[in-house]
Amino acid sequence: MKKILVLMISIVMVFSLAACGGNGGNGDNGGTAETTNAYNLDMKSTETQPMSTKRASIEVLRETAQTYFGGMNYFEGTEQANYTYDDVKGHIGVDASAYCYDETLKAELYIWYVDGDDKAMLNVWFVDGKLNASGAMNLI
Repeated sequence: MKKILVLMISIVMVFSLAACGGNGGNGDNGGTAETTNAYNLDMKSTETQPMSTKRASIEVLRETAQTYFGGMNYFEGTEQANYTYDDVKGHIGVDASAYCYDETLKAELYIWYVDGDDKAMLNVWFVDGKLNASGAMNLI
């Protein structure tokens, strides 16, 4: 009887650990919510939410738009369409400065501001965790 009880408790423990593991309950969305969860973002809020206070240089954001993104604004059917938030963040070197949900595009919008200039920025949209579009303001 003891052996059966111990076996049942062990099985329950294994299943409870499996339920608590994995992606932390955030859902699988290409590394976006998991990465940004440290900022306690409401991933469906259309209000702009602050993220990292670290900023990228204008040169890094310009190079990202022109070279890493291939100078394109829309990525459907391109190699870049497979990029995730983590890929872009890794290339830029810092987390985005702000986030909001774009209800029109049904996309997660991340904004990287230039160090020392809140009017110069790189906007990057992700749909289902994958790069969808980008736009640059005052990076030239």
